[in-house]
Amino acid sequence: MTLILQIALLALIVVSFALVVGVPVVFASPNGWTENKRVVFSGLSLWLLLVFTVGIFNSFVV
Repeated sequence: MTLILQIALLALIVVSFALVVGVPVVFASPNGWTENKRVVFSGLSLWLLLVFTVGIFNSFVV
């Protein structure tokens, strides 16, 4: 169970870093938001899923 939590936490950190770097780049580029809106929302939904996953697995690890 601990290994699953560690993998989910690593994925959360990687996705968070990608969003922190990628979202400002999307907003700064011309027509970036209209072309990459789906990618930003997909990253956001993956991030939310990982947050809840880490929270659930954290409750099982003592």
